[in-house]
Order: sequence, then C-alpha cells, then structure tokens
Amino acid sequence: MNEHEQGPDADVGTSADSAEESAGGGQQALPQSIEVAVGSAMPPVRVHGLPTLHAAVPVADAPDATELPHARSLLAEGMHFVGNALLRGPFSVSGQIDGNLTQAQGVQASVVVTETGRVRGDITAHKISVMGHTDGILDSGHGEVTLHDTATVHGLVRYGRIQVNGADLNATLERVSPVGNTNA
Repeated sequence: MNEHEQGPDADVGTSADSAEESAGGGQQALPQSIEVAVGSAMPPVRVHGLPTLHAAVPVADAPDATELPHARSLLAEGMHFVGNALLRGPFSVSGQIDGNLTQAQGVQASVVVTETGRVRGDITAHKISVMGHTDGILDSGHGEVTLHDTATVHGLVRYGRIQVNGADLNATLERVSPVGNTNA
C-alpha cells in the first residue's frame, strides 16, 4: 500500500500544514488544511480549515426577564404544548395547551386565549381574556376576566372584575373582594 491507500478498518489520516510548523515555531498551530483519506478507491481529499475567530466586541449576557416588560409570548395555531409555564409577561394562546399557565411572583401577566386556542389546565394571571376554549380554573385574583361571545369556559372563574359577552359558560364564578374591602 502506498501512503494514500488504507485498509477498510484504517483511521482517517490527517496531515497538517501550518505557517508555524514550516517556520519551525515551538507552538503547535491550528492546521490550515488537513488531508483526509476517504477510502481505498478515492485519492485523499485536502480540506482547508478556517482560522479561529474572536468576537470583535464582548458578548453581553441575556437581559433578566423582569427587565423585558413588553416581551410577548405566543403559542401559534397548530402547536400543542404539554406542561406548565411560568409567565413573565403577556401570553397569547392560539394553539393547544395541556397544563397550567401561572404568572411569576411579582409580575402582572396577561393571557389571551384566541378563538383557535384551547387550554386544559389552570390559568393564573392578572388579566385573562378568553375567545376560545378553557377547561380548568381561571384565576385573575383581584384582576379582570373577559369572556367573549366565542368562548367556551368550563371550571371555576375567580375574578376581581368580570365581563361576559355571550360566552358558553359552564363554570362556578367566585368574586374576589378588592384589597382591604371585607364588605364586598
């Protein structure tokens, strides 16, 4: 066998060409090209490498989610999510969720379930608007729940304020008294 022929179980052969090696520098430099044997019927292929590049500017850390007051999330129509989600801002459901949506502590999140949206699980948010289907607890605490004429709601609805615009409602309604008001 010559230097470019290898048996079927041979390792891929490489040879490195670099400026430092040819100049006799003591450091081992990254190869500028490598020679790869691709089989006994094919001649070796020379593959040129890319030099290592460094960022021109430092890469910044991702901002904390609490610093993104206008960040919006969307589960698009045709998507199906199984699991629980912690909300840090507005969330729109046009697909299907089997799980709970809960606003993060110290955040006043809003959830919109669009006409194509379906949620099987609990929704806890300061503002909840339903145009699609929900089955579970809708809990806005002292916040607001709006049920539109295309909505189908099953379960329990806890609210500070509620607006029902002809929704198909098969749920228990529980009004949450305003903070500090025990006579409501």
